[in-house]
Amino acid sequence: MDAVERRAEKRVHPPGDALLDFALWPADPLPPARLPLSALGPPAACRQCGQHLELADVAAIGIGLRLSGAPDILVPLAEAPALFVYLKLRDYRSHPSTDTLSFFFLAENVRAETIRGGLRFGLRLLRLGRGSTFEKALEFLDVSRFGARELTVWIDAVAREGQRQATGMGHGLDLDELLFEPELAASGDAHKDGE
Repeated sequence: MDAVERRAEKRVHPPGDALLDFALWPADPLPPARLPLSALGPPAACRQCGQHLELADVAAIGIGLRLSGAPDILVPLAEAPALFVYLKLRDYRSHPSTDTLSFFFLAENVRAETIRGGLRFGLRLLRLGRGSTFEKALEFLDVSRFGARELTVWIDAVAREGQRQATGMGHGLDLDELLFEPELAASGDAHKDGE
């Protein structure tokens, strides 16, 4: 296993507030290169429909989910060979351009286990969907071997945030804010007093 593959398998347990919204659809494991939204249709499970989803763990190549809801919704998802997964996540990167990151994946349904009140899924990410610039459609990129780069960056940020909270250490040095650092401000005041 090389370094890229080890990084793709790095797994984090996101904080409870990481997931802002979600939607799931049963899917065929071999999607078309372009999927119009009209062919996708309404989701089988989503927050707006009253279901609850929890991110158990996330890696660049796979996701563990816990979904709670009515059996008539859960059974078709559990029996599907693959799922389309939409996730809207809180952005933990140090300088995000927005507060959220949204992903649309095609994921192989590797494991679906019944738990009290719901299902636990083990999903292997196969394709990353991107919004088409020409029409209301999704275009898919293969992410089955190395994962999605943007998700890997998010995972690294979640891991750093977890380490920072566990050790109680402060944020690192941001060069854009160098002259506002307390250590430099204090030495500047001392220099002024000496004049």
